[in-house]
Amino acid sequence: MIANITKGKRAVGALIYDFGPGRRDEHINPRIVAGNTTGTPLQVARAIDHTARRRPEITAPIWRASLSLPDEDGILPDAQWADIATKFVADMGFGTAPWVAVRHGDDHIHLTVSRVDWSGQLLTDRWDYRRARESADALEEEHGLVPARERFRTEGPQVRNRELEASNRRRGPGAAVPPEREELRRIVREVRDASRGLGRAAFESGLADAGVEFRANVASTGRMNGYSLTLAGWTDGADEQVWVPASKVAKDLRWAQLKTVIGDEPPAGPSPAVTADAVYRATEMLRQGRIERGTAQPADHPALSSDPAARVLAQWKAKAAGQEVPAEARPVPESVRAWTDKRRRPYGKLATDAIPGEIRKAHRQVATWQGEMESAQSNARTWDGLATGAVTGRRVRDLHQLRAKVAVAEPHIVAEVAARAAARDAETAAEAARQVWRQADRLKGLGRLELWREGTSKKAEEKKAATASTAIHAYVEQAAKARHQAATAARAAREASGLPNAEGEAARLRTEWPQLLADAQRGDQDEGQARRDSEQARAQRLAQQIRTAETRVGLLGDEAELRRTMPADQRKAEARARSEATRENPPTHRRKALAPRPQGEQPAHLRRRPPAAGGPKRSR
Repeated sequence: MIANITKGKRAVGALIYDFGPGRRDEHINPRIVAGNTTGTPLQVARAIDHTARRRPEITAPIWRASLSLPDEDGILPDAQWADIATKFVADMGFGTAPWVAVRHGDDHIHLTVSRVDWSGQLLTDRWDYRRARESADALEEEHGLVPARERFRTEGPQVRNRELEASNRRRGPGAAVPPEREELRRIVREVRDASRGLGRAAFESGLADAGVEFRANVASTGRMNGYSLTLAGWTDGADEQVWVPASKVAKDLRWAQLKTVIGDEPPAGPSPAVTADAVYRATEMLRQGRIERGTAQPADHPALSSDPAARVLAQWKAKAAGQEVPAEARPVPESVRAWTDKRRRPYGKLATDAIPGEIRKAHRQVATWQGEMESAQSNARTWDGLATGAVTGRRVRDLHQLRAKVAVAEPHIVAEVAARAAARDAETAAEAARQVWRQADRLKGLGRLELWREGTSKKAEEKKAATASTAIHAYVEQAAKARHQAATAARAAREASGLPNAEGEAARLRTEWPQLLADAQRGDQDEGQARRDSEQARAQRLAQQIRTAETRVGLLGDEAELRRTMPADQRKAEARARSEATRENPPTHRRKALAPRPQGEQPAHLRRRPPAAGGPKRSR
């Protein structure tokens, strides 16, 4: 799995690309397969951007990653991709932030994540490339995908120490045969070379002749994705057969290269008549074998029929004819499994007295998780009301509270506006009076002839100048008084509303109220959807933990019941074996026993020389 990481400013552009046709029209059926935000693609992108904008100082708050697979892994279902995306985001430390995974092709998905979580906390992207590689390696191992580190090796994955040790345990150390993977690689290559150009039928027949078991991995669409191979006796620690994809045996055995060598033609199967005849002969042989071993089934002989009347009648007829009546098969009691059996691990290793304590501990944990799950479900219902608009959210409430504060300050705002208008009018009148005073002051200094030409006299102009000067002083005083009234009204508006600019908020609400209300409602619904999905995911995780714990309680109860009903000698033998195993492997946290001191020797802190006679000497 390859993880390609990029970073950007907005999620809207990323989602538009994911749901678009692509650069070469390669996007097919784009869809959301995982994430913790719901809605249309554009709504999801806006929710992610809305959270990212809570930290405006971050230049690239959107974290993008594409997870791609090679052809050897085939086409994974959406559910498996969702599991991979969820675990990858959690491993990267972005699980508490809004994110979404989009799939628009067969072999990759795109992740869009906000680096700012729901609480506004910035999530670090330090060493994200290294952490992404480590998470991808873990997911490859968990889902059985082709490791990216070994994709370009021509030989194929090498045999590791664990696999070599397991092979030595199965076959014995120093065995003449190599480990199963290397032996399988050699055999399959020989069969491939012998089946060159002969098709799948010849190749599969050669595998069967060489003792290699195989399974053809065919998708639901009929597409051939390759083979899974194994050898007889190749089992894991749970005694289950180990199946290895051909691409993990050797890179040149993956289907993309193998089909070019053997030819991609479907294997020819037997005809229906041949199959029916083989089934009839096999059934008859099985029936005869059971009769010969004395383990006949009820359908094999009338005397063993499940019908009581038919069984008694058949037995009477057999006795009357002097025939021997077959004995009814008695159920063989199943032997009690030993405490070292894998089906009883790890609870078979527990002491009998410790099982009730483990059960009580699991019950306490289930009760704690149950309370947390109910709380999460209650929170999800609460946030669902906000997401659907049935409940008023914080943003809408704050907007209405702002409107109420503006309404309280409205009389003071009106008085402030009127006082400022009066101040402007007084200043305008004072400026007009100044113009009259300047004109009269200019004319009164002219000669008598010039004043006659202007149609006035010196006395008239002096009177006009005196009147204009008085008006100027009155208008200036009136403007100062109006400005003082406006300042007083503004201070009263601030005190009444608690807003630093009540008049500006009032103007903004009057002109933009519909848009502000719509934005607040949309923001509350987006937050409600995100919180609801987060709480629902948390409730699902807790439910899974509860189911796991309840399964553990059931297994512990089965173990306790098994020990109660098993024979006393086996119960005592198991107790002794567990005790001996504990003594052979003591806990490492205990302190080591101190070595015994020789008899008569004092501890180190008491082994001191006695002081000289006269007491210790003092230095001068």
